[in-house]
Amino acid sequence: MRRLLAYSTAFLAIMGVVLSASAQGALETATNGRKLSWDVVSVKPNKSLDPSSSMRMTPNGVDLRNATLQMLFLNGFEIKSESQIVGYPSWVNSEHFDIQAKMDAESAADYRNLKGEEGAVQWHSLVRQILEERFGMKYHREQRELPVYFLLVAKQGSKLHESAPKESTSSSWSPGKFASHHCRMSGLASSLSGAADRIVIDKTGLTGEYDVELTWAPDGQPDAGPSIFTAVQEELGLKLEPAKAPLDVVVIDHLERPSEN
Repeated sequence: MRRLLAYSTAFLAIMGVVLSASAQGALETATNGRKLSWDVVSVKPNKSLDPSSSMRMTPNGVDLRNATLQMLFLNGFEIKSESQIVGYPSWVNSEHFDIQAKMDAESAADYRNLKGEEGAVQWHSLVRQILEERFGMKYHREQRELPVYFLLVAKQGSKLHESAPKESTSSSWSPGKFASHHCRMSGLASSLSGAADRIVIDKTGLTGEYDVELTWAPDGQPDAGPSIFTAVQEELGLKLEPAKAPLDVVVIDHLERPSEN
């Protein structure tokens, strides 16, 4: 699951977006003031025991194969760590489903026209609709004190180099690798949250933009290189220190297995 949160489908790239007032207005304009919804949602158990899963956008919806509900949780809520979703039954991680969701032609066209924050908010909402309508999900939000990591400057000092002014902003993720130009520490902390399996909060006090290259052993491959914690310290001159902090969490109050259709 750590790898899923850090790298997986293109949809996870929109995670963590907060809708601003201006984006809300643009969203209502782009969709003619209406909330987009699915026209048809099909859910079938997948008992193949295949370890892989997939998520694919179709012209009018989405096609999930061998997906767990944890995958839907991570796409349905604005979170950075699976620790921010609590209260769900154990079968959420063990039972797999094939899910096909389709919009009508008008809704699909409206969705394709959405950009950035607008598309992100509608995507979160559409995924929650699947959970609510087919899995009977009921939930509430609250704040809890949870384990986190503080991102700090290590005792030997930062090894970061500031980006050249004329360089373009870019970043890339792959299993065990992260590279970014013009990277702010808040962005680095957010990116590390998936790999570290906890929310990472920037406490470095560094305010510049930096070139960052980080390589570590991917989850489940300890012989492939240093851990994420060692890599952060040796390669960046920073450290991840365990701590606790109040975080917004999603509490699942009710969830049920769907009827097959």
